[in-house]
Amino acid sequence: MIIEKKYYFYAGHRNKNAGEKCGRLHGHTYDVTCYFEFDFIDEKTGVTFLFSDIDELVEPIIKYYDHHFLLFEKDEMCKVFDKCKEPYRKLPFETSAENMAIYLFNRIKVETKLNIVKIEFQETKSSKVMYVPKRKN
Repeated sequence: MIIEKKYYFYAGHRNKNAGEKCGRLHGHTYDVTCYFEFDFIDEKTGVTFLFSDIDELVEPIIKYYDHHFLLFEKDEMCKVFDKCKEPYRKLPFETSAENMAIYLFNRIKVETKLNIVKIEFQETKSSKVMYVPKRKN
């Protein structure tokens, strides 16, 4: 059984290594869709896992980034944000959609212990990435 859950957050970022347009400070409404696989259905309730229980585990991870700037820890802009005492989220990678998808997937998997099997990370209405790790044989 696969359960799909949708989340979103608002954040600004820049990626200095991804061209002029992406290298400027700008923001997005990020849509995050997670897919969880379960092997059981409770005979009494007919439920695999309550949607609200998934939300309780996953939403704090997603909302951690809400209304913050996301900056690569080596970005010079971190110094400006620090000097101005402006809160932001420092990340160990360039803040591309691809990197964010992999990072969120791994955070959700490790921190919630849920069997997440796929994540979609949508940066604009017309562009999203999908991350599905390769299964080991």
